[in-house]
Amino acid sequence: MVFTARQVEELPSFGEKLKSAREGAGLTKEKVAQLLNLPIKYLAYLESGEVEKLPADVFAKGLLRKYAKLLEVDGEELVAEYEKESRIAKHLRGQEHQALPSLRSRRFVVTPRTLGYSVGAAILFLVIGYFFYQLHFLTSPPSLNILEPKQTDFAVENSSVILFGGQTEPGAKLTINGQQSYIDKDGNFEQAVNLIRGLNIIKVEATNRFGKSSSETRRIMLR
Repeated sequence: MVFTARQVEELPSFGEKLKSAREGAGLTKEKVAQLLNLPIKYLAYLESGEVEKLPADVFAKGLLRKYAKLLEVDGEELVAEYEKESRIAKHLRGQEHQALPSLRSRRFVVTPRTLGYSVGAAILFLVIGYFFYQLHFLTSPPSLNILEPKQTDFAVENSSVILFGGQTEPGAKLTINGQQSYIDKDGNFEQAVNLIRGLNIIKVEATNRFGKSSSETRRIMLR
């Protein structure tokens, strides 16, 4: 027995049937739109199968019944075809917009490896912090705070001897008008300075072991 392949004819769609019926009635889309008093785009949607672009089902079904009467075809059969086409369109549209399943977030589990990484990162952070602290210490001048005399700009004195006292960084070198003064282990200093009659300009300077220095100047008038 010999089998022969036969080509299956594709059945016309809802839109094609509607178009064929309109053309068989000798009507153009423009004429139908005029007779039914509706936008021509709705006819185009029906014939192209884009039923999802039509207004609500109630409107579309009413339109089809009026259209069927104009074409002299069975209105309920036309509505049934429309409902079938509409269900297919809604099903396809639902598949296109179906959300992808969300992936569950993985829990963070502490393992010896992650613990080791955390400890290593903490040590690295401390080393970098210490490095920047030392860099700041190397590039910054020493602190200098003069507590006596308290006047910061200009003072008038009657005594020929005045006491200079204050604090700087421990280990710094302190000079008053170029003469080195003693500072204790905490950076405190106290030095008596002789004044001459008239204006005295006294400069106090602190220098650390890296050559960075801070200074303050007092102007004192001896009567």
